Amino acid sequence: MGILASQNPEDKGVISDDGFEMGRISLGGTSQLLLTTLQFGLVAALIYLALRTLAVGPAWFRIATLTAGGTVVFGAILIHRGGVDFTLLDPDWLPVILFLVIPLVYVPVAAILTERWLRPTSWFSTADIRKVAAVLLVWIGPVFWLPAVWLGIAYLVRRIGSLMSRPARSTAAWLARLGFGALGVVAFVALIADIDAVT
Repeated sequence: MGILASQNPEDKGVISDDGFEMGRISLGGTSQLLLTTLQFGLVAALIYLALRTLAVGPAWFRIATLTAGGTVVFGAILIHRGGVDFTLLDPDWLPVILFLVIPLVYVPVAAILTERWLRPTSWFSTADIRKVAAVLLVWIGPVFWLPAVWLGIAYLVRRIGSLMSRPARSTAAWLARLGFGALGVVAFVALIADIDAVT
């Protein structure tokens, strides 16, 4: 945000697509921005937890594919030809790059931390619940309903999976992978079209 504001001083005070005032730093605006990014991060963490069981290959390959997929889908959602961030600000390629860098950096860092925390010998897995409660409360607090929904879906998937035969579970997992792969292709095509339109 600061980089974009410094490159476009004439647009100071314009409201961005996300509802933030460009070029002005305030306690309220900064707090709102931090809370918004925290919520996006928590949603992304839930999505990663859901998708990590479908990822195949060694750890580096799983993280790389989830990073690529997350970057493409996130970019396709945020970058759009009618957005103030992409039509008003110059140079026109800078907001595109900055918005793509966010998931490109966030996903692998979050994935590595998550995998480390979920190891059976990690401090998070072996510590007393009172010691990790603060971490869990930060995760659950702002969007408390999301973990509840995710846990409900995870429970249903496991319950249905336990009633299925092993070949049926394998087939269902590959169908899910194909579905997410198709979503990635559609998002990639949309992203390329939007980048072409705004640059």
